[in-house]
Amino acid sequence: MIESSLEELVKDIYLAGGFRIGEFKLTSGGVSPYYVDLRILVSRPRLFERLVDSYISRMRTIGEDFDVIAGVETAGIPIATLISHKTGLPMVYVRSAEREHGTGKMVEGELEDGNRVVVIDDVLTTGRSIEGAVKAISMAGGRVQYALVFLDRLQNGVKRLREAGITAYSVIDVKSFLKILFENMLIRDPEYEKITRYLEGFSSVEE
Repeated sequence: MIESSLEELVKDIYLAGGFRIGEFKLTSGGVSPYYVDLRILVSRPRLFERLVDSYISRMRTIGEDFDVIAGVETAGIPIATLISHKTGLPMVYVRSAEREHGTGKMVEGELEDGNRVVVIDDVLTTGRSIEGAVKAISMAGGRVQYALVFLDRLQNGVKRLREAGITAYSVIDVKSFLKILFENMLIRDPEYEKITRYLEGFSSVEE
């Protein structure tokens, strides 16, 4: 995705309410001064399509052929669905927990032994949810070496996944996202500095 298009996408995500500043408790248990909510974009079809197009562009730079797209419950599912529709690649999705009824499967959809799978999620924080999805896919016979998200929060998720044998890619990281917002005067100096200080606490991230 060309740089100007990505900048416009970031600004529009912010204006749509997809980036909020405040105090938010994360799934990981930590408290963050910002929150990225890409789930709301499903209510804005054209903007959501542009988000998905950014994934497809980034996916093509990985330089690998994939047999299946896998969406992580819940935010990754609609993203993976539209990627599948636009690329023609089959899709599965991975539940966050086993069901106690029906088939009890963690991976829904058709997955054959040896299928090369790329895991799709919205945001990368610690990498725990993607790691769990990879394990479920592997147990179902799929092969996963890559994961793709829109935003990397730079909180050691890439490092954790690398240690698990997974290479994680992102369309953009939070520092670049913030820079676009700041340079376009969408966030103020105090907000920018507060989030930047927060990010410094995760300085052990390996690019």
